[in-house]
Amino acid sequence: MKTWKTRKIILFIAMCIFMNVGGKLLSVRLELPIWADSFGTALCAYVAGPVCGAIVGLAGNLAYSMVNSLSAAYSITSIALGIIVGMAAKRKWFDQFYGFMKAASLAVLTALVVSVPINFIFSKGYTGNKWGDGLIEYLLDKGWPVAISAILGQLAIEFADKVLTIATVYVVILIRQISKKRARNKTFMQGNTASSAIILALASLLVLSAPFKSKAAGLSESNDYNDYVQNVYSSNNGLPCGEANDIAQTNDGVLWIGTYAGLYRYNGKEFRWIDDYESVKNVNCLYVDEEGRMWIGTNDNGLSITIREEIVNVLDSTSGLPSNSVRSIIRGTDGFYYVGTTSSMQIIVMNNGLKAVNTLPEVNYADSITADENGHVAAIASDGRLFLMKGGNILSKLQLPDGSEIFNCCAFAPDGTLMVGTSTNEIYCYDISGEDFNQIKVMTCQEANNINSLNYLNDGTLFITSDSGISYLDEGGYHRINTNEFNNSIDNMLCDYQGNLWFTSSRLGLLRLSKSPFKDVYGAIGMERQVVNTIVSWKNSYYIGTDKGLDVVDKACRREIENSFTEALDGKRIRCMYVDADDHLWVCTYGNGLMEFAENGEVWNYNADNGSFGNRARIVTGLSDGTILAAGDSGISYIKNHKVERTIRNEDGLVNSMILTLTEQSDGTILAGTDGDGIAVLKNGEIADMITREDGLSSGVILRTIKDPKSDGVFIVTSNSLCFLEPDGSVSILDKFPYFNNYDIWVKDEDTLFVMSSAGIYVVERDDLVTGGEIAWELLDAKRGLGTSLTANSWNYYNGNGELFLPCDTGAYIIDVEKYNSDVRSYRMQLASVKLDGVVQPPLKTGEITVGQGVNRVELAPEILNYTIQEPYVGYFLEGYDTQWTIVHQNALNNIIYVNLPAGNYKFHLAIFDSAGDKVLEERKFDLVKEGEIYEQPGFIIYMLLLLSLFLIWFTWMIVQRQINRQQIKINMANETVMAIANAVDAKDVRTSQHSSRVAEYSELIAREMDCFKWWKKDKELANLKKAAQMHDIGKIAIPDGVLNKVGRLDDDEYAKMKSHVISGAEILKDFTLVEHVWDGTRYHHERYDGKGYPDGLKGDEIPLYGRIISVADAFDAMTSNRVYRNHMDNDYVINEIKRGRGTQFDPDAVDAFLRLVDKGVIDLEKIYAQKSQEIHGMGADHDKELARRVEEDKKIQEAQMKQSEEDSSKEKGADE
Repeated sequence: MKTWKTRKIILFIAMCIFMNVGGKLLSVRLELPIWADSFGTALCAYVAGPVCGAIVGLAGNLAYSMVNSLSAAYSITSIALGIIVGMAAKRKWFDQFYGFMKAASLAVLTALVVSVPINFIFSKGYTGNKWGDGLIEYLLDKGWPVAISAILGQLAIEFADKVLTIATVYVVILIRQISKKRARNKTFMQGNTASSAIILALASLLVLSAPFKSKAAGLSESNDYNDYVQNVYSSNNGLPCGEANDIAQTNDGVLWIGTYAGLYRYNGKEFRWIDDYESVKNVNCLYVDEEGRMWIGTNDNGLSITIREEIVNVLDSTSGLPSNSVRSIIRGTDGFYYVGTTSSMQIIVMNNGLKAVNTLPEVNYADSITADENGHVAAIASDGRLFLMKGGNILSKLQLPDGSEIFNCCAFAPDGTLMVGTSTNEIYCYDISGEDFNQIKVMTCQEANNINSLNYLNDGTLFITSDSGISYLDEGGYHRINTNEFNNSIDNMLCDYQGNLWFTSSRLGLLRLSKSPFKDVYGAIGMERQVVNTIVSWKNSYYIGTDKGLDVVDKACRREIENSFTEALDGKRIRCMYVDADDHLWVCTYGNGLMEFAENGEVWNYNADNGSFGNRARIVTGLSDGTILAAGDSGISYIKNHKVERTIRNEDGLVNSMILTLTEQSDGTILAGTDGDGIAVLKNGEIADMITREDGLSSGVILRTIKDPKSDGVFIVTSNSLCFLEPDGSVSILDKFPYFNNYDIWVKDEDTLFVMSSAGIYVVERDDLVTGGEIAWELLDAKRGLGTSLTANSWNYYNGNGELFLPCDTGAYIIDVEKYNSDVRSYRMQLASVKLDGVVQPPLKTGEITVGQGVNRVELAPEILNYTIQEPYVGYFLEGYDTQWTIVHQNALNNIIYVNLPAGNYKFHLAIFDSAGDKVLEERKFDLVKEGEIYEQPGFIIYMLLLLSLFLIWFTWMIVQRQINRQQIKINMANETVMAIANAVDAKDVRTSQHSSRVAEYSELIAREMDCFKWWKKDKELANLKKAAQMHDIGKIAIPDGVLNKVGRLDDDEYAKMKSHVISGAEILKDFTLVEHVWDGTRYHHERYDGKGYPDGLKGDEIPLYGRIISVADAFDAMTSNRVYRNHMDNDYVINEIKRGRGTQFDPDAVDAFLRLVDKGVIDLEKIYAQKSQEIHGMGADHDKELARRVEEDKKIQEAQMKQSEEDSSKEKGADE
């Protein structure tokens, strides 16, 4: 801080003040159980001292007093905190955890002493904090004294606040210290940097890949809109007025229909007439802008604007609108709103309200208007003139020369081309990039008459609505949609958020086209509805047998075909058809028996006249040998080569009822299901057996027999259940199937079965059905798009391309068996209204429902904005109150009522479930807050109990820690005594007084170079090693000076005394706790790596690491130091001695690290040599002679020792060999 410039200090103080005020504002906003206004004070006090801390605390309180004037009264608390933290920092309390706790406790106590009296003076003892006041209220409610309640309420806030504040500063200090340590560890930082780089690269890849994923998701297959399910809404089914002028969708997903009878709101379930808009009695046009405002153009009350279903502005002739009859509205990309009235076009801007900037009288009665992305707006006046505008002004205008045809509607294409429809059936295309009309081409729309509107979908498809119907233009060309009777005065169109198409007609009402897994063949073509019984593919067309004859459609199911076969079978009831291997069509009729048709028109009849079963044929199929097997109400006939070879008649007595189904098994056996007698088993043209209810069937009426795809078993559809015929002949009832009135089973593959029934189509797993366990099923019915009923006892047809043809009572339908469940749509959900004790609340703006105190009844009106033909399962669940989901079909979803909710925070879940009602597909959540006293909330009790526990733990720990600290002081005094003794060792000789310090320094350098400690404890270990090395010779305190400083060779007794210093030192330090591993360095620094050292003769890694490192440092300093009996040794000699001792006397790793330090110059031999030489020059001449004599004598002694050592080594090698 002392090196900071004044500007930096001021900036730091300002930042701390800002943190105080910001924390306070955040605490108030979030209603936290702390003040959060002291962190800046504590931080500044720690960094800059108590005075600056007090200034920051005072300034913060005064600044916040602009928000709450009472804040100034509590400035004393903030000043005290700054002084406490600043003084604690000076005394280095934060260097240990106990100091942090002591500072925090003192701050809590001071704040409590200062704040409680102020609370009584200004606030009757209340703290001004929701949590503290809640505790006071709780205690008062329990009968506690006011003073104690006020103290405890303040303590609850101050304890949490001050401890958290000072703890945060303490953590910041620790993080700063750790960061400094880690910064010194290059390896760690490099690894961290590499990890960061990898993460950044992965994140970049994810970001870069996002656009590609989005683009791929946007691709879709082209749609055939003739396959969409059509629904007309008129006066007889929901839209009372029976007509519609325009339709719009607001951002929340709600549809709005403008009619002459007023405005209607539609949520997919009901049309609701909006009768509370005084300015809206009839509607000409609707427009929703980008901000979600809906503009309502009326016929006689001008223009109304709504936001969240509330009118916020009305513009009429009295406020400057040219006319009260508004015909069209649009916003240009330049921000201008163009409002077409019967009088003229007015241009409006929204700038602190609605303001008219221009009026264009020429553009009158503009029913059609459009805008592009470049600020252009095109509109058509009542006389057919086309206007191009920009910036509120007319750029150009155009009119067709031929008076028999005029412009009628317009729309900009996605590429900017202006498309203009006429009063006939033509569309003119103009390039307006030059601010004028440049004709590109003219298109003719077949069967269209008086084009009313042009509309583009997001995929570029152009829809054309006219007085004669609807058509569209896509990449595949021009297509006409068969809308049946909805083909008059179709004016406008909308595509809702789910992809459904809506069309308005001023005469017929509203038409919806919805995508469905089912295709209505008859509806798409416009054929007369019939009850269909059977379908086959023949002659590259689909032949459909009905109750009134034969219908034929092409392979695309887009065109009805009439031919000689339809004429021949006209009026005849057809029950079943079959195409044989010779490509002949077999037709079962009621009245004409069985008929066989060849492609060339040749016909064969099989009836009572030529020996067959009779004139009422019910079923026909082919056998594996080519024989045709047919049955009717009086028997079964075998037909081959156009001849009836054999007939089993009912009067033979074995079968007394009509045959309904025939199935050939793999061994040639025929199963004939009857209408009451069970199953007849046919072998070799004879009835070999009968399977009846006595054999296990649930009924004698057999509708279908279907071969099992996984075994030789057979599924049996009876009149009241499903059964299974095992390969061994036993019969079991599949009573786990959820429905009883079933018609047929179609086998999709080995695993999936489609069960046809009067309720729809059940999709089940084959194994689930056969094993008799619980069955997971999916029902395809009206809620999934099947808007009709399957025909009982009918025959489906699968074309091999994923399309299953279904005979129905209103025609033929097709289901895509591969994609019937893939058309997943989004669903928007909201709460249409909220009532509290019967009072409707304003629309939700924040998504949170606030229930005030005293409210007993909460009524929620959930709304699923679903416009598809599917009716999903909807679930709701009030988290915190309900124990499970309530799941119903959408149409069964009603208002939800909760009574006497306890105070607390809830979350109302509204979700769409899958068809089984198990899995949540989409969900929306609404927060619901039931207000009450804060102490009634579970969170308050838990928090206060937790706070009490922490306070008790804190108080107990403080007491214990205080006792521990007192003991530690005594221990530290003892340790310091030992350190003083260590320093006294070096003091015995002035020239060796720095030996221990140098050994400590060398040891630290060697260990750092070896990188022998883990990074997270490296600094600590290095510090311990340095201290241990400093005390490595502490045992010499017990060695007599005569021995310690003797010149010449020591005798054996003296040498033994000298060697004992490591044991003496270890004994002295055995209870020394200030430095870890100090014992290792003291006892083992004279051990040799080859095991010949002392005192324990340890070898290699048996020697503690501290001892191995100090050994090298000690030897080096001993050889490079001036002693009483000799001068320092030459550098080369010292290095050679160190190298000679590698692996014998010294640890090789330690020696290598030492030599690297020498090579790097970290240990500078020249500098050391110079220092020692200077010491020698400072002594007298007589002393030099004496040292020279002693050095020469020591050299001889050392040479003799080395020679003896070499001889010993040679002898050991010889012995080993």
